[in-house]
Amino acid sequence: MKNFLKLASILTLGLFFVACNDTPSEGFTKTGKAGDLSVTYSSAKPLVVGDNTIDVKISKDGKAITDATKVELKVFMPEMPGMPYMENTNLLAPKGESYSGNINFSMGGTWQVKIFIEKDGKKYKYSSSVIL
Repeated sequence: MKNFLKLASILTLGLFFVACNDTPSEGFTKTGKAGDLSVTYSSAKPLVVGDNTIDVKISKDGKAITDATKVELKVFMPEMPGMPYMENTNLLAPKGESYSGNINFSMGGTWQVKIFIEKDGKKYKYSSSVIL
């Protein structure tokens, strides 16, 4: 009986440490094309309802583009029965080899994502979606 109690105590303690593991969760990343540009948007943390920091990396032929005139991120959820249209837009600021800014998802569900890029007088648009 003593051995059983020791084993049960050790297993309980082990499960406690596994449950309390403080390892950071994986972030979020999506990649696609906007014309001849490659666009990757990501977050260091999983996307959540509320404020999120989003980084957008833009490249052409493998070379990072850091001189875009404008990079804007727009998220929206279309109007549905009993729920109004929701939108949040933010102009992203240059940050190293990417552009960064905060965006707010006001509720869970499927959000449409549009990234508008202006560079050398040309306009590019990347479309995607995320589910919270």
